[in-house]
Amino acid sequence: MKQIMRMLCLGLLTLGFAACSDKDEDSINVNALVLNEGGWGGNNASITGLDTRTGKVDADWFDRANDGRPLGDVAQDMLKYGSKVYATISFSNSLEVIDPQTGKSQRVDMGDRTPRHIAAEGGKVYITCYNPCSVVRVDTATLEIEATCRLGEYHPEGIAIAQGKAFVASSVMDDYTMRDNKVYVVDLTTFANPESIEVGLNPSMVKKVSDSKILVGYAGDYASIPGGSAIIDVATLQVSQTNMELAGAAIYNGMVYAYASTWVEVTPGDWQQRAGFFQMDPATFSTTPLDFLSGIASPYGIDIDAATGDIYITESINGANGDVHCYSQSGTLRFKSEAGIFPKKVVVM
Repeated sequence: MKQIMRMLCLGLLTLGFAACSDKDEDSINVNALVLNEGGWGGNNASITGLDTRTGKVDADWFDRANDGRPLGDVAQDMLKYGSKVYATISFSNSLEVIDPQTGKSQRVDMGDRTPRHIAAEGGKVYITCYNPCSVVRVDTATLEIEATCRLGEYHPEGIAIAQGKAFVASSVMDDYTMRDNKVYVVDLTTFANPESIEVGLNPSMVKKVSDSKILVGYAGDYASIPGGSAIIDVATLQVSQTNMELAGAAIYNGMVYAYASTWVEVTPGDWQQRAGFFQMDPATFSTTPLDFLSGIASPYGIDIDAATGDIYITESINGANGDVHCYSQSGTLRFKSEAGIFPKKVVVM
């Protein structure tokens, strides 16, 4: 009888361990977030939780943590700063301040400013806004808008910070017909009367390469004036330019990982995206193809894990749920996972 009881106990313990093992295999350790832009006017922006070990996703990560509250209308940008993740939702006019451990978020009302891109420095978050064309400074302790730096009459887009200066792209007018060619340089101490420098027509993307270099991508007029990219020397504000147009870019170890994208009319009315991926040396503008990414047809964003070097490419799929592709630096596909509508940014925590 004692032997039978021992066998039963061992069997139950074995089942218990098996159950724990199965649970562990199915669990998701959310250590990265995917910002999904959503469709304009659809109020269907979202944040997908991602386990970078396995590629498993939690599509309802944000909604479930916030009692079903949707993220809003057109998510624009997201970054992790300190213990929080900050996301701008343009047409909902909100800043989401998210606890990445729980997903709980505090919504900050941005009035009618139409917040766009975001950067952080010195306990403050800096956000470009359309209405008025400006950069606002938000204190991360109080979440109050402390100050506004007015720019020109063109919509500001990308922003990056280096050596106490914010570099802000000045893009288009309200009617999208008139385009600017400047980057504003905002002194974060005075936060007023910014100077401007010319970089190329219709700048939008701004990335910090290092404390001494800022990368700018500009799109031209989509017709007779081509796009390109520029490097700004932070100390001297001197500009070096190339005709290499960048649709998206990320920085890793001082190198630019980017893609260029064009649309080709294959048959009348049937336009298809053509993308090329490459690595660019910001000192010489020389490029090296990243051929292992060539199978991604419709890239929508690129990010790199600063700790591992893993490359994340988001891909849009005709307004349906898009995908996230994760590649190692050696070019090995680690995983491909489904995200939300128009996935555009990956933040690894």
